[in-house]
Amino acid sequence: MSAPEPVQAFSSGLTTPDFMASLSMGLRPLGLVQGYYFAQVSSWSAYSGYPVRNYPCACYEVGMHQTGWLGRVDDLDRLWTGAHATALGRMLDEAAALGAAGVVGVTTDMSHPTNENSCEVHVYGTAVAVPGARPGGRPWSTQLAGQKLAKLVEIGFVPTSVAYARCTAMLVEGCNMEYYGSGRSGTGNVVQPLQDAHELARAGAIEAARALAAGASLYGVTMWLDEAERYGGSYLTCSLRGSLVRRARSVAPAAPPVATVNLGP
Repeated sequence: MSAPEPVQAFSSGLTTPDFMASLSMGLRPLGLVQGYYFAQVSSWSAYSGYPVRNYPCACYEVGMHQTGWLGRVDDLDRLWTGAHATALGRMLDEAAALGAAGVVGVTTDMSHPTNENSCEVHVYGTAVAVPGARPGGRPWSTQLAGQKLAKLVEIGFVPTSVAYARCTAMLVEGCNMEYYGSGRSGTGNVVQPLQDAHELARAGAIEAARALAAGASLYGVTMWLDEAERYGGSYLTCSLRGSLVRRARSVAPAAPPVATVNLGP
């Protein structure tokens, strides 16, 4: 009787249910892979923004002058998206070295470890092999794992890459600009410049994400907004993260639901 083949050791960041679901899909975990990027951002100020709209000072009844403005800080956004792309690329390099077809359960940590001028991105996930996949290609990546990934494949989609987009809106306040408007809106009312800043940040992040998709679909999207006061103004950053997926095959339409319980009167 021959001895059983030794089990190859591996590491994984998956939970037990996600790990079992990956095995049921035919994915073979190879190891935990990661990518890291750190940089110190050069000092920047309100002059780093690109104005898109001006606001008058509400103190003046006649002859209002432009004292406040709203703009985008594109340089800062390019820095962070570039940092994410670098960290993601380093993770995929590790996965490729293991012979992986893809990386599942990707997690991204982004922070300012020392001060507001520092930029740190850490991306990690579990590299997996797919039986029958051609070796040598660039591994795909996805935030999904387990049942969510299984259902995605079941309906005919496959993951391509993790996506990250953001937009920073800077609001430089002038003389009593918080009372902007003919109604001299006070506390508790909508402040138009601040509302415009929120809308600009969100719209810019969505626009950037659509540009990344380039015909693919963005699945499992999360959005969050960060606000800070700096250099005499306010800046709001809307960040968006998700998994790019593409249609791989058509599937039969789902059967119409069959009522089993009547909850009516």
